[in-house]
Amino acid sequence: MNRRNLFTTIATACLALSLLAGGAAGQEPATSVHQFAGTWTLVSIQYVTPDGRRIEPFGPGAQGLLYFDAAGHFATQVMAADRRPFASNNRMTGTPEENQAMSRGVVAYFGTFTVDDADHSLTLHIAQSSFPNWNGTDQKRTFKFVGDELRYTAASSTANPAESAELVWKRAR
Repeated sequence: MNRRNLFTTIATACLALSLLAGGAAGQEPATSVHQFAGTWTLVSIQYVTPDGRRIEPFGPGAQGLLYFDAAGHFATQVMAADRRPFASNNRMTGTPEENQAMSRGVVAYFGTFTVDDADHSLTLHIAQSSFPNWNGTDQKRTFKFVGDELRYTAASSTANPAESAELVWKRAR
């Protein structure tokens, strides 16, 4: 092989290696913030008790929406399907029973989030919540993607006296 062919071969190999390395370095992890980005609808929410029982804390047919943006913000709300209207038609003048039912039938919160790809965890940094004890707290969930579903498990908390909460969300189309 003459010098010119050797130089061309080496230059081509170096170029190919640099393109491959650059392409790999520029790729995002398989479960990056961008994989979460979008709108998700609730499929199910279940509390799992220490003895393995499953409870639907918002009853059958609960509805919810979860939103993540690519900049790391999120917002979510889950509501029981069977909430009754207030007799007064005014949310500020509900009876104690109506207010209690409303409080138990809704949870909403928002803030920012981070993803740890290594341990498949999602941490919600809650700015504000309908349950004020969560304001300013961080909540970690383990997650996995299954097709167009996001499934995550939250450890027990003050609002969830069970062993864990398991939520399934489906990407909205």
